[in-house]
Amino acid sequence: MSESTSIASTLAQKKWFGFDLDDTLHEFRKASAQASQSVFEVIHSHTDVNIESLKSSYSEILQSATADAFTDGRTSTDYRRDRFTRLLQAHGINELGQEDHYIAHLLGVYKSSLGSSLTLKAGALSFLQALKQRGKKIVVVTEGPTDAQEWTIRELGLEPYVDVLVTTNEAGCSKVDGLFGVMLDKFEIHSEDLIYFGDNAIRDIQASRKEGILAVLYDETQESQLVDFHDLRINSWDALKGILNQE
Repeated sequence: MSESTSIASTLAQKKWFGFDLDDTLHEFRKASAQASQSVFEVIHSHTDVNIESLKSSYSEILQSATADAFTDGRTSTDYRRDRFTRLLQAHGINELGQEDHYIAHLLGVYKSSLGSSLTLKAGALSFLQALKQRGKKIVVVTEGPTDAQEWTIRELGLEPYVDVLVTTNEAGCSKVDGLFGVMLDKFEIHSEDLIYFGDNAIRDIQASRKEGILAVLYDETQESQLVDFHDLRINSWDALKGILNQE
């Protein structure tokens, strides 16, 4: 059996297709980096703090602020307000950090820039459309605030194709702490009926495989590997759509 035939047969048999959202279906890192840059530029225009210094501080704040994988139920606005307030405090800009209207302005700048920077991965929409045409069900399993992920799906035009959205924010646990099992139980999905795609080898692939889910790493930097089902990898949604069309 050839590589394309074996994976095509598998795709045909699966009832559910699962996806991570950020950096799997869309260019989240690029969009969030641009949105953050817009905020740094606003702060820099009102202070003498240089942009590189703000960027460095914000990176450290992000690492600590997202350690719980957004499992505490807060909204995206809550998370962002906390991060921007801490950023201003880190640079001694306390007078601005204490002004609600200034933080609100930064929040608006970030969201506006994020929305204008959102970009789907090449071929992602076409692949989802092809799946729906075949009667497949689509679930997005993602770490992040529910409101932000719902907004992102709407902004990207993916809402008509997503049957179920599962977030760490809503479930109260991260991917590595059982989110995939929660998803299977809540929506009565059998693990053998689902194939899942994600860009993180640990949080997406390893975590979903623990629940008996067939997982495929999305990695644009490597060659696709569709022979060994213990180490499946895809680097292009267009390529996967081509295989889907071979069923």
